[in-house]
Amino acid sequence: MKKIYFTFVLLASTLLFSSHKADEGMFPMSEMKNIDLKKAGLRMDPVALYNPNGISLVDAIVRVGGCTGSFVSNDGLIVTNHHCAFGFVAAMSTVQNNYIKEGFLANTHEQEAQAKGLVCKITASYEDVSDKILMGTQSTNDPLQRLQIIAANTKKVTDEENKKNPSLQCEVSEMFTGKNYVLFRYQLLKDVRVVYVPARSIGEYGGEKDNWVWPRHSGDFAFLRAYVAPDGSAAEYAPENVPFKPKKFLKINVNGIKENDFVFVLGYPGRTYRNQPASYYKYHEDYFLKYVSDLFDWEINKMEQMGEGNDSLQIKYAGKIKSLANTTKNFKGKLQGFRRVGLTEKKFAEEKQLQEFLLSEPNLKKEFGEVIPSINKLYDEIIDNAPKNLFFDFVYSVAPTLQMAAAVDNYKASYLSLKSKTEKQDFLRVQVPKLKTTFQRLYGQMDPVFEKAAILKVMEDAHAYNKKNKISAVEDFYAKYKTEEARSLYIDQIYSKTKLNNREYMLKILADSSADFSKIQDGLTKLANSINWEMNAADNIDNQRNGTLNALLGRYADAKSAFQKKQFIPDANGTLRFTYGYVRGYYPNDAEYNKPFTTLRGVIEKEDGKEYELMQIVKDLYAAKDYGIFMNPDLNELPVDFLYNLDTTGGNSGSPVMDADGSLVGVNFDRAYTATINDYAWNEAYSRSVGVDIRYVLWTVQKVAKADFLLKELNVNPN
Repeated sequence: MKKIYFTFVLLASTLLFSSHKADEGMFPMSEMKNIDLKKAGLRMDPVALYNPNGISLVDAIVRVGGCTGSFVSNDGLIVTNHHCAFGFVAAMSTVQNNYIKEGFLANTHEQEAQAKGLVCKITASYEDVSDKILMGTQSTNDPLQRLQIIAANTKKVTDEENKKNPSLQCEVSEMFTGKNYVLFRYQLLKDVRVVYVPARSIGEYGGEKDNWVWPRHSGDFAFLRAYVAPDGSAAEYAPENVPFKPKKFLKINVNGIKENDFVFVLGYPGRTYRNQPASYYKYHEDYFLKYVSDLFDWEINKMEQMGEGNDSLQIKYAGKIKSLANTTKNFKGKLQGFRRVGLTEKKFAEEKQLQEFLLSEPNLKKEFGEVIPSINKLYDEIIDNAPKNLFFDFVYSVAPTLQMAAAVDNYKASYLSLKSKTEKQDFLRVQVPKLKTTFQRLYGQMDPVFEKAAILKVMEDAHAYNKKNKISAVEDFYAKYKTEEARSLYIDQIYSKTKLNNREYMLKILADSSADFSKIQDGLTKLANSINWEMNAADNIDNQRNGTLNALLGRYADAKSAFQKKQFIPDANGTLRFTYGYVRGYYPNDAEYNKPFTTLRGVIEKEDGKEYELMQIVKDLYAAKDYGIFMNPDLNELPVDFLYNLDTTGGNSGSPVMDADGSLVGVNFDRAYTATINDYAWNEAYSRSVGVDIRYVLWTVQKVAKADFLLKELNVNPN
């Protein structure tokens, strides 16, 4: 399909760049025309990097679940991160075949293992649909109705596009809150298989101890392969499927890169919050980040305690622990960044200057004078109620069975509120299949032993809240069950009696268009009902507030633009972006310089047989200095990981790091601890991303995995 080129209204600015510095920005493809990439250091033709009307490097980039990957062969071979494939490898693993620990290698296509549930996406085209999404919002002053109009318009646009493009998945993404919306069309790849994932001692060397830090010595890479039906269409897993033929795949530079070399990344960064108001920063620093990191720490410790001495439970919990640990350490890094930079205070100081500017000119005062005070008033309410609302946000996430009980309770309330037989029949036809889908999703996550402890944990925390944030369901629970033993016994009893975690029973009772679900009533649904009663009321208030904020934040962006006399790059939102910079070390702390490369020598130096466990073959290869063609002559060593000052965030995991000629030189997988604050603010002084050097990837494939057939497919001659 021909790609549709568009320009964001808010991004029509000319940007100036120096060849000696990176520039903040996860740039949408439409903005690349405003970057002087040749001056920055790009040697290839910029049109070969991004061509809206033809094939370019962009066509080699693929979204891999919540990560990024890139095609590296004509047979659908994808390189991404070890941690992006970890969950699928964990699902394949057993006590007998522990692929998490030992790694996985398919020597033939037939041996490649299905990555169950993984869907990959390739951006096919996009266009600005802001006018269509905002149509009708000008005629209402009701904030909730505004959100409903936007939601209805979004559904209409996506439904129409999906009908016109049955082979694609069409989605609308909000680029600037309440202001700019873009329709993205994605080609889907539904059959993805695991080809090679190195042993955990390579792919996750140092585990969580080394996560988000530098120096790093992790071979965080994996190879997957995408398949399609024989006619080339997207298809679910089937033995007769054939490897996908991408429009473009990346070439590999086996010579790698050097310090100060120009590099760039294409990928699908998740979420950033740089265009948010100062009060948003205050809420995150004072409440959200701390609550989540503390809760996740507790969950990790509990699962590790439960899994001690139990190989089966350790495998079961491995993926979840890894995910939670990644988040909690990231959030702690963010909190440190907030404090070190004084970020919230700076944001408030900037807004004070902005407000003074707006009030100094009559026209601006009339148009924007009440925007910031109105936003702050709304956030004062959010912050006042933060503890209570955080309980509501997470109480069901820690207990999937209770979450199912809450879903049943909400559906039951909606069904019983309907008066006519026709209304009830329509409800059953549409909503019961959704409830069935919810159950099928939650069933695989249910874990009664862990859930019971988690419910008691979050309720204990909530019981300690101040008077304004007291939750009736929690206080009634504590009033009725006054001792820890009594509370624990009650939770045990309601879990022992519930049938919500009985797969056969639930699938039978949730037969499509059945009202039987409304008869479900046990201790868990009663507990969920007591929570829902207050949570739903709070949600209604939040929805009204969010509708008001939606309109205000669009005007807030316009006010900032008028003040700074420049336009803004939209926050990352999971859509395709470009960022560039240079291979460069930095000073994370006073008198402490971090060089931009680590080597195999550092891997060996860290080895302790515990947290830093090494395969014997790696030690033997190091002792023999058997690096083949992959040694870095400047370092006289095998390079492992490297630093660069690009602007990346979550979702960029697995993104290809490319050199000035567009060749693959690394795979992005992390940021330094000081750069976890990137989601809120980027700064060349402390923002460093981390990638695994392609030479270490290729060396591991050849020397450790003995997979020369992969090198051949990658067009790499190791001789």
